[in-house]
Amino acid sequence: MQQIYLIARREYLAYVGAWGFWLSLLTAPLLLALFAVGPLLAGRAEPTRALAVIADNPRDAEAIAAAFAARGADALPKYVLVEPPARTAEAIALWLTGAKTVTIEGEARPLFAALFVRNAGDTASIDYWSVNLTDRSPSDLAVSAIAGRQRADALAARGLDAAETARIEALEPRLAQYDPRAQTGQAVTSRDRAPYIVGMVLAFVLWSAVMGVANMLLTGVIEEKSNKILDSLLTSASPLQILIGKLMGVAAVSFTLFGVWALLGGSTLSLFGGGQSGFGAEVASAALDPGLLGAFLLMFLGGYLIYGALFLALGSLCDTLQESQSLLGPVFFVLTLPILLVGPAFQNPSAPLIVGASWFPLFTPFVMMMRAPSGLSFADFAGPMVLLAVTVAVVLVLAARVFHAGVVNQASAASFRRRLFAKKSG
Repeated sequence: MQQIYLIARREYLAYVGAWGFWLSLLTAPLLLALFAVGPLLAGRAEPTRALAVIADNPRDAEAIAAAFAARGADALPKYVLVEPPARTAEAIALWLTGAKTVTIEGEARPLFAALFVRNAGDTASIDYWSVNLTDRSPSDLAVSAIAGRQRADALAARGLDAAETARIEALEPRLAQYDPRAQTGQAVTSRDRAPYIVGMVLAFVLWSAVMGVANMLLTGVIEEKSNKILDSLLTSASPLQILIGKLMGVAAVSFTLFGVWALLGGSTLSLFGGGQSGFGAEVASAALDPGLLGAFLLMFLGGYLIYGALFLALGSLCDTLQESQSLLGPVFFVLTLPILLVGPAFQNPSAPLIVGASWFPLFTPFVMMMRAPSGLSFADFAGPMVLLAVTVAVVLVLAARVFHAGVVNQASAASFRRRLFAKKSG
């Protein structure tokens, strides 16, 4: 036990004492924050877009202007309607391509788009001109506005005044969703949906963490093997003790990361959720749920032990990182499959595909994290977890044997392939 502790402490201090550890400790939350607020910042940084509406019927132009005004000043991206600099598509192309500009907010800018609204009796058509081929929000908003104007005219032609038309168009059923498992009889709200979003985010964080720490173990053992450091360790510890010590040391590094992130994230979420209302506060409250956080730690432990031991075993058979790539291809392929289930699991955590995947031990930690907010029965939780625990034990035993062969007998991936082909030919 003393040897295991010393090796674990050595691994922990080696990573924690490196500047790269603290850099990753700080950059990971910054990257998550950047991904969360980056689109908003990018939208605010983009200048206001100029639109021109050329309509046969002035009421069409008024309807489109009212639709854009209804978006509000805080809508992103921002649009402003300008006086059309030309009345034909051929002529206005100069402003759309930037050859000529219009003045917006004191600056000369090209037109972002031009909307040509034509009328032919009771029908209308919209030609949308823009060099931007991906953003269709102006044209979609214009279509909705013109459709509303046409409906209003059709109802007015049948004797309904504007007030009655507005009342009819506003009619819609009241929708309320209920959960039969709830005892309160209250309708489902965004507070009830927030844990599902948090569960999906934690599943992705779990996957990223397992990938990261397993790769740390792989690169570490390859470097120590090539530098003969493992030979020195073998003089005072057995291969099994080295394997367990490395797993414990890097696990401690991971929990250090999680602890710091939990303090930073918990403080931020508490400030964000305290005294606030809205969906953001409800997500913050769900993220601080002890049940979800406990499930995350449990699933991380299971996934880490499986993939960490597997990566250690594979690393012991390789002398260089390049050599390990051929062995890691199938492992990385298996690791990417659970991420493909995030969308289906969010839509229906009880779908047969999701439930079946949760019973596959290599997927269990990630899929169970996705299913955790749905309220699992004892059998749904205990069955996959027992199978996961058995798989962890089997993988640790097999990984210890491969690790022993790699560091003591100097076995390599090539030697294993030769033995395999020899058995087949024999």
